[in-house]
Amino acid sequence: MTPAEASELSGRIATAARSVPGVADLHGGMFGEIGTYLPGGRVTGVRVSDRRVEVHVTLYLDYPVRATGDAVRSAVEPLVDLPVYVTVEDLVQRHADDSRPGGDPSVAGPPVMRRSGAGHVRKENS
Repeated sequence: MTPAEASELSGRIATAARSVPGVADLHGGMFGEIGTYLPGGRVTGVRVSDRRVEVHVTLYLDYPVRATGDAVRSAVEPLVDLPVYVTVEDLVQRHADDSRPGGDPSVAGPPVMRRSGAGHVRKENS
């Protein structure tokens, strides 16, 4: 596979994975090691080799992990003739300003930290 083909394929895989409802984003792994390295760039969260395709994702907390991972696999498999391995790296809560597919503006973001008059820090839900 040429670098141009790898770049195009990795981009299509990333787009397909991100389009699945419940996927917050692709994930680069604990140390950023998961990615397709290309001349002049990198596709984080997608690794294509001669034997398999790996897709590492972060999911929204309120989506079923196994079913969403299976949906990612199903979205990517038609693009390649290799086994597709999906790894769920993290779960996150949606933020109110999330407008991506599956985003729900009614879900509150993280708690807001405020200082009281006495200087004590307390959490408030927004």
